[in-house]
Amino acid sequence: MPVWPAALPQEPNGDAKWKETYPDNLLREKNDFGPDTVRRRGIAGVTRLSLPYRFQPTGAGHQVAIFEAWYKNELKDGALAFDFPWPPAPRETQTVSARITFPPSLTHQGAGVYDCTLEMEILP
Repeated sequence: MPVWPAALPQEPNGDAKWKETYPDNLLREKNDFGPDTVRRRGIAGVTRLSLPYRFQPTGAGHQVAIFEAWYKNELKDGALAFDFPWPPAPRETQTVSARITFPPSLTHQGAGVYDCTLEMEILP
């Protein structure tokens, strides 16, 4: 399985906000009267992530070029899952299986710096 490249940032951009949405593991059923009946699903859902990254020139090459090559060649344009370090500090980081769910786009910030927000999901 492909892995998140070591030459890319290992945590989302600290200057920007990132978003983590827990899985919806509940089933709700409407009743004729009274509150809904709620029960837990038998299988785990997926955690969704919206993560901003800042790619810059480094000694190992430009991070944008590293990301593009990894995304196109190793992930087959996002078709494959990959091992990913999650979550960032202060929680204890572990390696999870993740998948990019929406094609990434880059915003040039000047001086060779690019911002990229990745929409991803952690697989159960």
